[in-house]
Amino acid sequence: MNRNLNNAFPIVAAALGNKLGVKVRVGGQEARTDGDIIQIPAYDGEDPDYRDVAWGYLAHEAAHVRYTEMSYFNQAAASPIRKALLNILEDVRIEKRLADIYPGTRLTIEKTVRKLIDSGDFAAPTPDDHPAAALQAFLLFGLRRRELRQTVLSDLADSAERTLEDRFPPGAVTRLFGLLSEVPDLAGTRDCLSLTDRILRMIQEELEKANDENPSGEGDQGGQDQPTGQNRPDRRDGDTDDRSHPAKDEDNDTGTLPDGGKTENDSGSIGHAPEDDRKAAADGETLSPSSSGQDTEDDAGVRALRAVLSAGDGDIGQDLFEQARDAMRLTASQSTDISLPTVDEPPRNLQGGLALLDKSARESGRIRATLQGLVQSSRLRRPVHKRAGHRVDGNRLYRIATGDARIFDRRSPQSAPNTAVHVLVDRSPSMKAMVIHDQKVIGLRIDLAWEASMALALALEGTPGVNPAVTAFPGRHGADDRVYRVMDHGQRVRQRAPYFGFGTEGGTPLAQGLWYAASRLLACREPRKVILALTDGEPDNLDATQDILARCAATGIEVVGIGLGLEVGQVFERSVSILHIHELRARLFELSRNLLIAA
Repeated sequence: MNRNLNNAFPIVAAALGNKLGVKVRVGGQEARTDGDIIQIPAYDGEDPDYRDVAWGYLAHEAAHVRYTEMSYFNQAAASPIRKALLNILEDVRIEKRLADIYPGTRLTIEKTVRKLIDSGDFAAPTPDDHPAAALQAFLLFGLRRRELRQTVLSDLADSAERTLEDRFPPGAVTRLFGLLSEVPDLAGTRDCLSLTDRILRMIQEELEKANDENPSGEGDQGGQDQPTGQNRPDRRDGDTDDRSHPAKDEDNDTGTLPDGGKTENDSGSIGHAPEDDRKAAADGETLSPSSSGQDTEDDAGVRALRAVLSAGDGDIGQDLFEQARDAMRLTASQSTDISLPTVDEPPRNLQGGLALLDKSARESGRIRATLQGLVQSSRLRRPVHKRAGHRVDGNRLYRIATGDARIFDRRSPQSAPNTAVHVLVDRSPSMKAMVIHDQKVIGLRIDLAWEASMALALALEGTPGVNPAVTAFPGRHGADDRVYRVMDHGQRVRQRAPYFGFGTEGGTPLAQGLWYAASRLLACREPRKVILALTDGEPDNLDATQDILARCAATGIEVVGIGLGLEVGQVFERSVSILHIHELRARLFELSRNLLIAA
């Protein structure tokens, strides 16, 4: 197995999520999202088909996280057909918007669609499919081809359109095409929900018109066809077939409908029509007691309209990215211990952070000057003697007598260290231990670790060619699949000072911390990459820790374990044990000096 991290599945997933501006977590056996964090299974293989599906799923869900107002989806959840149509319209809108900013996602998602077609997960609707599934397929394939230019769906879109025209009344089909002309102008989830409701209202109106034209025949069911409750496409003030409401600011996720009302009414819903009626509509049976049993084309179209409005969960086809999620599901034997955590902003403590900064700055100033001097002197190469130059080396003058004219001393500077350093701080509860030296209380172990890491970061950021970062593990609520980003690469200590210095929580998920640090280092341009891991306990998962350490070594990432009050040589190949915690700061600077001079 390839142990290199450069193209490892979790690293690529983290890089893609970072590029798209969303939180990504890798772990477990299933893909899912909660509207904030996108979780990808802990896949550790090289199958390009799996990766293509995963990257498309991630891009699609990133669009939901960035642009979808979930409160409107919650309002549509009670009606299967309303939810399905809303999802299709919203998917098209958000993917198109994402591609405007990140054009590469268009191809990424189309690859996922192609893989699902090749695997047989997509098929054209058949005459035996429920009318709601036929309508869903027409919208799904047709809008993706037209709006997202997913030409791979052309054959399916053509077939779905023919099925729609065969099974639905011509008037309804014509009005549907007219409504769909508004899709390019949808500005938010609210607009998508409004268009969904107008499509369903159009179907209801066509059904009522058929009832009026044939009061004693098909569709005369004593009011059973009248939609009520949550599935009724609400007619709002000013909401006609023309889009008359202003686009909603998507950042204001209030969870209300355009008119401020809710989707619940006093009576039942189409999605919960009497079971006999739903079954009859799906099976194509006429419900009229006066029917002669002869199916006419008009009767079939009316039954299709009724079946759409009364569709239940079992009548709706599976969503595109539900199929992608199923394709990504791993078995227990396929999943691994890989866990790339998601990142949180630490709690902000302005007063405490500035006090820590003032204390650390006094100490780091002296050390920074020493580090800069040592690095600068080490960057000067040994003198090279040339036959021409501006500086004569007096110790070489005697060589003129032998005919050797190489008496000029030339020194050329080396490049800066070009090193990215990522400091990991363990904040497990054992870090609350009191440090006592010579019968004098020095402070809490975690406080000393914060002082040392901030002072080190200050010294390193002032050294040319060094790019430091600081991360604490575990993250929020002590969760082992989260870390705190105290200071990222490229940020400054003074800017992030309020985020240093918080307390302890959780366990010691060292493997997760190393995965995160490695993912951030691989995004840095500096050719040399170093992780300094400050910890005072055994990792929660030793096997997973050793696995990521081996991957770091194979990738060229140097990892140094710094044991606080204990030996960590059994975990890290390269380690330093600081048994006297009050010496932590000085030992860290000594270690950093040696690393940078060796760069």
